[in-house]
Amino acid sequence: MKLTVLGNRSPYPIEGSGCSGYLLQTKQQNILIDVGEGVLERLNGIIDYHKLDAIIISHLHADHFLGLIPLQYAIMVAQKSGLREKPLDVYLPFETGAELSYIQAKLGTEYNLEEINENKKLELGALEINFQKTIHFKECYGMMISNGEQVLGYTADTAWSEDLIPFFSKTDLLLIEATLLEENIKAEQAGHMTVKQAVNFGIEANSKRMLLTHLRSTRQEEEIVAEIPETNINVEVSQVNKTYIID
Repeated sequence: MKLTVLGNRSPYPIEGSGCSGYLLQTKQQNILIDVGEGVLERLNGIIDYHKLDAIIISHLHADHFLGLIPLQYAIMVAQKSGLREKPLDVYLPFETGAELSYIQAKLGTEYNLEEINENKKLELGALEINFQKTIHFKECYGMMISNGEQVLGYTADTAWSEDLIPFFSKTDLLLIEATLLEENIKAEQAGHMTVKQAVNFGIEANSKRMLLTHLRSTRQEEEIVAEIPETNINVEVSQVNKTYIID
């Protein structure tokens, strides 16, 4: 498996990076995990839109799903030109609210919408995907993705919680949100983790490698790096357009 970071900022895009979006690829599949503003341009530099096999949306905050709207037109064009026959499967929470109502009402037959929840186990080709509800304002799901040998964990948006650590234990790569700095003392109330909390979470979860993402749009990378505590685990700030091999 390999993971390409298409966007890693929140709550809005900045020069050089859009909002959350990650392309997970195997030899057989192309799966887009979250599709925030600014992600599609990066995606199109790697694969054609019509070659996507599925999209997984962690939750219905705009910085994670807004790209679904323009992407539907790319899928429409691909269908009309014969490049794609089937609708694109989109897996997302069916939380009652304005966002879901908009998606269901405005997005066309280019998408096949499927619900995710903690009881949902997806099998996409050789991949098995399990979900865990996180601590956030919206109904939000982190996920563990396995090909039978390697495991990718993605926390999506969440505050710190000891209860989440067992689900995300022993990953080969943990893609973990690190939205805030320590000066943001109300991190738990904000539904996000600080950089220090994120790294300590990964340490307790016995992660082999950590990739920090969902970085606050107003922060410079050096500010984020400065708050990474010392550890023997490989911790990196995610880089847009960089591909990470999961081994």
